[in-house]
Amino acid sequence: MDAKTYNEWTLISFMVRMTTELKMVKTEIQLPGDILYSQGIDKERMGYFVIKNFLLELYREGKISLGRMATLLGANRIEMLGIMKDLNVPLNYGLTELEEDIKTAKKLGIINESSQ
Repeated sequence: MDAKTYNEWTLISFMVRMTTELKMVKTEIQLPGDILYSQGIDKERMGYFVIKNFLLELYREGKISLGRMATLLGANRIEMLGIMKDLNVPLNYGLTELEEDIKTAKKLGIINESSQ
């Protein structure tokens, strides 16, 4: 995550991108500082911490994709997989995702019918 993206996240407010037009919604939350500070999360990182965990929970529930989560955090998919590994978040990848990947690979000419 670049410094500009990191600094845009504030202490107790965060933005969630909603809809494909990326309409921003600002929400404030109040948390006892000692909870986060006791976990080593300082003021500068609190917004990122809250957003990251919010998005991870949406991902766990199957409400957003890995790519969408990575985009909203300003990370690429590989970085996001590393974050998920560090936090023991399982990869949501089932038959539907496999079928979508195969369809995409066929469109891109990466595989053909005889490759399966």
